[in-house]
Amino acid sequence: MTPMKSLVLIRPHTHAGKPHAAGERLDVERETADWLIANGVARHDRQPEPVPAPEGDGAPVEAIRSITTQRKESKS
Repeated sequence: MTPMKSLVLIRPHTHAGKPHAAGERLDVERETADWLIANGVARHDRQPEPVPAPEGDGAPVEAIRSITTQRKESKS
């Protein structure tokens, strides 16, 4: 028997006559898993989700806080 692999669909797909939505998990044979991944239909189940790019200018939050909370000394 061929080992099964767990995948997560990244786009809708019909497998074994049954429609599946993106985000659903499937356990399929290795050859089928390889085909689904190679064709951009699925990803490995344990593969981390892409990390979204940070918003703003990329400066660390602490650096922004220190800039915005600096106080000017009075000259009197």
